Amino acid sequence: MPPLRNLSTMKAFFSIMLGFVVAVSSVEAGPVRTARNVAKSTAITAKNVAHSVVKGTRRAVHTVVYTLTP
Repeated sequence: MPPLRNLSTMKAFFSIMLGFVVAVSSVEAGPVRTARNVAKSTAITAKNVAHSVVKGTRRAVHTVVYTLTP
């Protein structure tokens, strides 16, 4: 019976260590994931702002052209 007890103890120890490693890795990955999401949303926002500027410029140009066209 003692070998089975050792095996059970090793399984419990391995499970505890695995849980600890998963917990530590998820804590480490959190800020990286957040920084990646911030960078992605910033890029999307910059793209949307650029599109808005282009649209506004086109409207202004068309307004001037329509105003000056007889």
